Amino acid sequence: MTSCTDDDMLGSLRLLVQTAKIMNLTLNKGELVDAVLEESRRVSTSPSASILLRGLTGDTLDLYLSHERRKGHESLPVGAIDLLSAKSTPVGTLPVEPDDPTAAILRSTFDIDPKLRMRIPLMRRDSLFGYLDLYDLPDEHVRVPHLTEFLRALADLFVIGWDNAELYEQMQHKSRQNDLLLESARILSLSLELDEVLENMMTALKNVVDYDAVGIFLLKEETNRVEPRVWRGYLGEDSRSRLGLKVGEGLIGWVVQHGEGIFVPDVRRDKIYQDARPGTLSELVVPIKTGDKIIGALNLESDKLDAYSKNDLDFLTVFASHASVSIERARLYREILSNRKLEEQLNVARMIQQTFLPRKSPAIPGFDIAGTNIPSQKVGGDYYDFIQIVERQMGIAIADVSGKGMPASLIMAAFRASLIAEIRNNYAIRTILQKVNRLMYESVDRGGFVTAVYGVLDSKNRIFTFSNAGHNPPILIRKNGSYEELVEGGLALGITNDCQYEECPVYLAAGDMLVFYTDGVTEATSREGEHFGEKRILDLLISNRSASSENLVRMLVDSVREFTAEDFEPDDLTLIIVKSV
Repeated sequence: MTSCTDDDMLGSLRLLVQTAKIMNLTLNKGELVDAVLEESRRVSTSPSASILLRGLTGDTLDLYLSHERRKGHESLPVGAIDLLSAKSTPVGTLPVEPDDPTAAILRSTFDIDPKLRMRIPLMRRDSLFGYLDLYDLPDEHVRVPHLTEFLRALADLFVIGWDNAELYEQMQHKSRQNDLLLESARILSLSLELDEVLENMMTALKNVVDYDAVGIFLLKEETNRVEPRVWRGYLGEDSRSRLGLKVGEGLIGWVVQHGEGIFVPDVRRDKIYQDARPGTLSELVVPIKTGDKIIGALNLESDKLDAYSKNDLDFLTVFASHASVSIERARLYREILSNRKLEEQLNVARMIQQTFLPRKSPAIPGFDIAGTNIPSQKVGGDYYDFIQIVERQMGIAIADVSGKGMPASLIMAAFRASLIAEIRNNYAIRTILQKVNRLMYESVDRGGFVTAVYGVLDSKNRIFTFSNAGHNPPILIRKNGSYEELVEGGLALGITNDCQYEECPVYLAAGDMLVFYTDGVTEATSREGEHFGEKRILDLLISNRSASSENLVRMLVDSVREFTAEDFEPDDLTLIIVKSV
């Protein structure tokens, strides 16, 4: 048995520190694996080494191989190598069984036949993550005393480095996803040709979620079938006929029937999957919805096992919401082109607007909320919404686009899509408006803009946190009759590329009231040329504060109509009233 001197121990420590520095220099998983395999082989003088790890979702195993200056990598289904079932494995050198799957891969990859193996468990938070294996160590050439202890420490450093690399990958991936969401919303605002938009979206999507085949499928209600509209990666002239499915058939038909996304790590083991493309091993499908109505599905296929994750599913769900806007807008636009009448254009634009408005007011304990949008004769760009974020937290938005008609309606569509996408990314309110502002600046012609107020009502703590992007200031009326305007925020959206926004919380005591409005209320004009103004809003609400929010909204609308001159051409009139009860 080799004795250990102080010099030996100091040398081992120096070697370990040097190895740690090497692994801290990279956040690339491949480079990290190569560094550990090379260092462990060099220290132990083993001719061959391997690392076996759980895949991203736990449905596959990744096997990395190293022999002299050659490398290899295999992705295997769980069960092919039953090595990760034990909670812990003692370090030691054992004979390699003749039928060992890892040895078989070494033989086929490098034409070597290992006889002995030293196994070092890779532990992550007290659970087995994988193994570092060294083969055919020559006992007489072990260079470092206490080799086992050194390799254990090396394995621990590797797991730490791997965790850091995964966190870095997730951050980079999330950043690319967010950029793509903004880019897809911009694309939507630039074209009204459905196939062109969807083709561009498929191209942009590949930069974030890799695929070997992709298809956007639309539901034909008259035949109860899901038919491909655009697709890539499916070979043969009969692709369209082969890809069509009845609702409920295959993964795509199942998603359209149930309205839920799904990802399958290995389609060969899935009973629902129907083979439409040779080579596909994993698949990801999400529904395309307009409101609560399912209009189709977005499908990705990969030739790799375990290619998609829950994060990809969540991202693609948001991405599909952008596709739904373009699909519905393009359908309505084709209707406009077929009719060629201004009145029909305005009707279609109004239909687009109306689909964005909430169907009913939310029921929130401790609060009485109502809202309305009264369209003018000309289509404008008013918008309001109630957006459920999590339990006891409700997003409240009101906005107004400069201009009229179809352009204003389409800009509002892009604004709404980007706002909801960023809300689902759980950004702070100021960050949501900053990212939406950047999109509006890229999408809106100079001189155009969107004013908006977005805030979150925390009904449990009775706090409303908001940011005002150049909109008419909401008015907070206290129970004692005092009031204040909610002005904190920043510039209107789309004026400059880089604008910072402030957010501000206000506490809502019982008896307090919030009123949100667009300029269709305050700028309504009498025959004498006088504006309705904020004072009339305050006087009406304070004097009728005991009424319900719904009745207060109705009273305000009636008061504006009575005040307005008959020959005055009104703007859209939008109101939200929130009462703390």
